[in-house]
Amino acid sequence: MQLPLQPASEDFSDIPRALGVPNTYWGFGGIDPERYQRAEAEGRIDQDIPVNHSPTFAPVMRPTLDTGTEALVVAALAWL
Repeated sequence: MQLPLQPASEDFSDIPRALGVPNTYWGFGGIDPERYQRAEAEGRIDQDIPVNHSPTFAPVMRPTLDTGTEALVVAALAWL
């Protein structure tokens, strides 16, 4: 799945671009599913679901941390 445009800009790609090396930006969900479904049903995702860089952004620790760690390990092993 490709992420839609995000409200915050990211400058991490400046260094890889300057060096001419590939890069990627991964995004995976970290919001409580019930909270997201409620906001979606009410048409309030933009108002009720904080995004990266928001002072109220706080992903659900588990399974978000586990999922991200496992995805990065699998990608590193595949690359190496």
